[in-house]
Amino acid sequence: MLANVIVLIPLTLNAFPGTKFGIPFPVVLRSSFGILGSNVPCLVRALVGCGWFGIQTMFGGLAIHLLLSELVPAWAALGGIGEVIGFLCSAR
Repeated sequence: MLANVIVLIPLTLNAFPGTKFGIPFPVVLRSSFGILGSNVPCLVRALVGCGWFGIQTMFGGLAIHLLLSELVPAWAALGGIGEVIGFLCSAR
């Protein structure tokens, strides 16, 4: 809980200029890092976003697989194939 509060403060301060002035994250970064320098934090943010997409898609696919395994007993017999199908359904 304490760690969430500690992380919440800089995240809120980071979001403030974008919400107040209606400018996106890369434009806010230009004032700190310059036009070319802002590309590095943007790429880091993109990589983190891709990682979180993969993690959330994995858990979403697992949830679909477990739900269908309970509702349709034949689905549980698919094993790993059912998990892959759930992953693909979750990723859209």
